[in-house]
Amino acid sequence: MKESGLSSIKNEFLDIYSALQNLADDEILSGPDDIFRFHFERLQSLIARAVDDCLVEELLGDREFRIIVKRLSHLKRLNGLRMEIEYAKSIIASSDPWASIKRFPYYLNYLKLARMEYQGANLKPGNQVVFLGSGPMPLTLISFCKQFSIKGVGIEQIPEYVELSRKILEILELTGSISIVQGNHFSLSLKEEYQLVMVGADAYPKDEIFTYLAKKLSIGAKLSYRIYEKGLRRFIDGRPISDLPPEFQEYTRIRPEPPVNNTSVFLVKIKQQSLMT
Repeated sequence: MKESGLSSIKNEFLDIYSALQNLADDEILSGPDDIFRFHFERLQSLIARAVDDCLVEELLGDREFRIIVKRLSHLKRLNGLRMEIEYAKSIIASSDPWASIKRFPYYLNYLKLARMEYQGANLKPGNQVVFLGSGPMPLTLISFCKQFSIKGVGIEQIPEYVELSRKILEILELTGSISIVQGNHFSLSLKEEYQLVMVGADAYPKDEIFTYLAKKLSIGAKLSYRIYEKGLRRFIDGRPISDLPPEFQEYTRIRPEPPVNNTSVFLVKIKQQSLMT
């Protein structure tokens, strides 16, 4: 039975991979989606399936399969970006932008994630957070501000996404509470006081980012990042951090409740980086 289930899931992944593998990044981001939308819907349904962890571990042990899933993870991330860009543009063009943003399929997920991270970092109204890799639609920062009066700074590398984010914040009248900076982790202002540094799923390379933060942040600084811990969703955590720098200590993690699927992991810097590193 186990072998049958393993083969069935593996074959489904391979079938979806066969349909998507030759797509160029630009095709997904800006081409017509009628040639691939159905296959991403299949992938979403597949990774949402409840399976035993032992079966997932067995699949993870297959090196060739991991390479295939890494490619699917990349393509799925691009499709998610496409969705965010399309919704960002629709919000900007809307006569009722708040109603439009609430129609985003994962809006409730972001609200609950923000609540998890608000609790995990012990934040208070008026605190400030920074989000590395805030993307074209800074929903995490918007959710923090909307629910808890948290101020925020988003740092994003891609100019188009920076422009979209700024337009959304302007039309939502949130520019007094949230700002967007074009750059990467090296652009993090150490003169500012942040109660939480958040590393986004699309902020990369993860190891370089955490190494830099371990060097630059003050002792006691708090960080958070999101992972998939359970089931087939682990396959699409395409840019995990391999090992945390020893300067950071995990102090808690909050596991998800529906509709959220991400676990939020919280770290605190406990010591200065060694001069030998």
